[in-house]
Amino acid sequence: MSEGRLRILFVCYGNICRSPMAAGLARLRLGGRAEVASAGTGASGGPAAEDAVLVMKLVYKVDISDHEARSITDYDLASFDEVVALDLGIYSYLKGLRVVPEDKLCGWDVDDPLGRGYDAFKEAARKIEQRLGQLVARLALDA
Repeated sequence: MSEGRLRILFVCYGNICRSPMAAGLARLRLGGRAEVASAGTGASGGPAAEDAVLVMKLVYKVDISDHEARSITDYDLASFDEVVALDLGIYSYLKGLRVVPEDKLCGWDVDDPLGRGYDAFKEAARKIEQRLGQLVARLALDA
């Protein structure tokens, strides 16, 4: 752990939709109790998707407009206390890399909203918030 804080990495494909929203929601909920990052298995740079930025700002009052997509290769995956794959395909991919111990890897079931409009992003954020609550409870992170 870094400075006594849990390190959590959220991973999706492009690191422009789900994982930046998850990281933003985790920072909002956990504050300084955790160091939060996000990455993508196929990320190639660029900002967060416009609808992701809008949902986070309008619904959650979280600003992710300065997000820049990063690849999982930018991180030492084994250095995280928790690595959260935003869907089961990403989970299987990360598991196959054999870098993250199984007890530190979890898979969520959040559909990729890219290209499906604002409501799909809103639904993805709602599901992330729900899964985040479960993760926080499992890790006993609520104050």
